[in-house]
Amino acid sequence: MKSDLVKPPDNPVEPSVALHFIPLSETFGAQVSGLDLSSDISDIVKSALNQALLDHQVLLFRQQDLNEDQQARVAEVFGPCRPLWQNQFYPSQNNRAHYLSNVDMEGRPIGRHPDPGSTHWHSDGSWSVNPSKATVLYGIRVPEGEGVTHFANMYQLYEDLDQPAKDRLRKLQAEHNYELARAARQKRLPWQWSRADLSVQSLLMHVTWWKSVIGRRFRDGAVFHPIVRPHPETGRPALYIGDHAWRVRGRFWPSGIKLMKEINSIRFNASARYDHKWQPGDLLVWDNRSVLHKVGTYNFLDQVRIMRRCVVES
Repeated sequence: MKSDLVKPPDNPVEPSVALHFIPLSETFGAQVSGLDLSSDISDIVKSALNQALLDHQVLLFRQQDLNEDQQARVAEVFGPCRPLWQNQFYPSQNNRAHYLSNVDMEGRPIGRHPDPGSTHWHSDGSWSVNPSKATVLYGIRVPEGEGVTHFANMYQLYEDLDQPAKDRLRKLQAEHNYELARAARQKRLPWQWSRADLSVQSLLMHVTWWKSVIGRRFRDGAVFHPIVRPHPETGRPALYIGDHAWRVRGRFWPSGIKLMKEINSIRFNASARYDHKWQPGDLLVWDNRSVLHKVGTYNFLDQVRIMRRCVVES
């Protein structure tokens, strides 16, 4: 594929930087070259990257060497980062960075997937009144050929619908709730966790987590978003669905849950997908407002996968 050359305008104070964008798929995504993200990023380049995220939805930077603070600074190119819950087995020093790891800091397997819910299509933070703008994910150790991250272009998914389906979905809203959605899918109560996870440390983490969950519920109430949601910056309509969207508003709960399940089962055309095969040092940035994502399968009992994530607020 040919690359597009984008050269920011000359500036007498800051040197201009040429950024190359190489398409990752037929309809969205671009690999960006010409940047060492561990170095300071000029205002000109920050502006170019923000526009590139709107244009391409998914940005890939290869062969980056970043620590926690450097990754958080990269994420803040796109907006403020929210504090994240810490992995009890692999905590970070920077609370804006969060590790997704199937081993602890000494390299010992934890014996389970670090985030089973991430294997289902979702948009990070859609359960919030102000959903997340973007996610910045860095690959530290990745299993070769496995643990692929899949993306779906929700602009195109909407455009591919026939007109009656568009008209029908434009009238609907969905409740987004992290706990209720995953509990319903796993056929358990929202406050239940597996006996294998029951320890003093995990119990304290669950209690702290639930205090936050209950506080958010009292503060915000039920969180609803349009199923066809105009992008807040581009204005383009996109389907805003995924694993956290668990019922359609205004329907009797069983039928509302069933209808949402049907909507979440819409098939994607191949051209609306991009499957990213990770290499160590890859950094991905994606727009949660216009793509869904999920992690593919890998042998989490025998293969090591260590990722570090930052989430950008709207």
